[in-house]
Order: sequence, then C-alpha cells, then structure tokens
Amino acid sequence: MAIKPSNKSRKTPSSKGAAQQKSTVTPIAQGSSGPEPNSRGFHSVDQKVEEEIRIRAYELFEQRGRQEGFHDEDWVRAESEVLAKYRRDKSA
Repeated sequence: MAIKPSNKSRKTPSSKGAAQQKSTVTPIAQGSSGPEPNSRGFHSVDQKVEEEIRIRAYELFEQRGRQEGFHDEDWVRAESEVLAKYRRDKSA
C-alpha cells in the first residue's frame, strides 16, 4: 500500500530569528563629499582638523578589524594624535 504525499508545505527555518546586525559605521568614501569650501575656495582650519580626526578614527577602527563598540576611544585617540601633530608643527 502506497502512502500518498501530503499537499501541505513543510515549514522551513526562517531567518527572522537569526537577524544579522548591520554595521553603523559609514565608510569615508560613502559619506558626504566633505566640508564645503568658503567663498575663497579654502576650508577653515577647524574643518580640516576635524576631517583629519575623522579619517584617523576610521583608520583605528579598521586596524581593530572593524570591531564595533569603541568609537569613543577611537575618536579620542585620533583627536589627541592629530592635535599633537598640529602643536608640534606650530611650535617648530
């Protein structure tokens, strides 16, 4: 005696429970085009410094293997490195 297959579809494990976390970090190349120049075509020093800090903080993030949760530490370290560079350049 043959068993007739059921027309009911089998439930397959859904991917709803295994949601993957998305990165909250935007790579620099995908971010904004950068600070807008002023009427003379130059960026203000503050904007240049902040952009250098942002780039250095992203480099630190990448050096850690893109491990999230350390953005404050990366920013503080990048800020101290960039500002120290400007202090050295200014005093020389």
